[in-house]
Amino acid sequence: MVLTLKTKISLFLLGLGLTCGSIYAAHGDETPLPVSNDINVTAPEQSGIWSFGVTAVLMQPANTGYNYADRTNATVQFAGGNPVAEPSNSTKPLVLDESYYWWFGADVSYAFPGNGRDVTLAYEGLHGTSTDSASNNYNNDVPQLSEYHLLLSAMTVYPITSIQAETDTQYDAGDLLFGQKLDVGQRIHLHPFIGLRYAHIDVNNSFKDTLEPFPITDNGYNGGNESGEIDCTFNGIGPRLGSDANVTLGNGFSVHGRLGLSALIGSQKYNESYTQTILTNNAFTPPTVTYTKNQDSDAETRVIPEIDGRLGLNYSHSTDSNMTLGLEAGWQVTDYFQAIANPSLVNGNGNSFTPARQGNTDFGLQGPYARLQLDLA
Repeated sequence: MVLTLKTKISLFLLGLGLTCGSIYAAHGDETPLPVSNDINVTAPEQSGIWSFGVTAVLMQPANTGYNYADRTNATVQFAGGNPVAEPSNSTKPLVLDESYYWWFGADVSYAFPGNGRDVTLAYEGLHGTSTDSASNNYNNDVPQLSEYHLLLSAMTVYPITSIQAETDTQYDAGDLLFGQKLDVGQRIHLHPFIGLRYAHIDVNNSFKDTLEPFPITDNGYNGGNESGEIDCTFNGIGPRLGSDANVTLGNGFSVHGRLGLSALIGSQKYNESYTQTILTNNAFTPPTVTYTKNQDSDAETRVIPEIDGRLGLNYSHSTDSNMTLGLEAGWQVTDYFQAIANPSLVNGNGNSFTPARQGNTDFGLQGPYARLQLDLA
């Protein structure tokens, strides 16, 4: 990704300062507001208007990728009868970066008769799953277990033959907003708003792998399998404010921008689970040995700042005096600062399971959108 999420937000803010807006139909007489003589700001006099909107989004989570495995040149030692890869200076992490996902948004607004006030109930979100895999073939005929190009699970230090990784993201947000339409001259239209936002974020990273058997050894270890997941969630609610803005271009076209800010108070936690099954060929041990660990973190109450922006081109067409249809397409970004816990991974061979919080990371989204809006007076 050439531009980071914060870079795109900065570019959006610059564009918003140059081209702000949102289109509104059915203006009647306008009531001037007491401002400087150099600026003519008015609140439009309007009849009651219902607005229904639906948005299609193609968004990509702009988060740190899931490091599910490593390829490394390392020396294999045997600790307690099990193969353990010693640290190496030559390591290549295998990272699962999430794809773009299709999802949707929807909103309904009512503009009260009078001086441009309205109320809006809106939903936005994103649900999607990305997968990746890796495999390796070991030459067990070589009587040395050193300097292999090993494939290692990121949750353990066992060499593995194959691994499948998955990241599942679920994001839902709802807004209740109260707004005020303002016209600045003939071409610029503003719509500041204030209200509440609720957000649910759930990022689940999981894996399944096959442990590499080493039949040339006589320690009883004969491979096995592992599975694990780290599930991080945040649920919060808090105040939201911002503004839509628009510059009219003519012939029904306008440039539309939006900037929103929220401060969500809520609960942040994670769950980490791990299961390892080892196959043995030793008469003194059971044919399988299984370790299972599960740990929930204590929920932490946090205040999470959020910023989102949208910039697009809008076309509006009035079919008659009571109905207006609007089409819009553009780019949008969202970032929840430090919203997702970043727990440590398992360190050891399954039975040494000591996860701990290692700080927090942002949860961000970015991608194109297309919107359809119907206004009925």
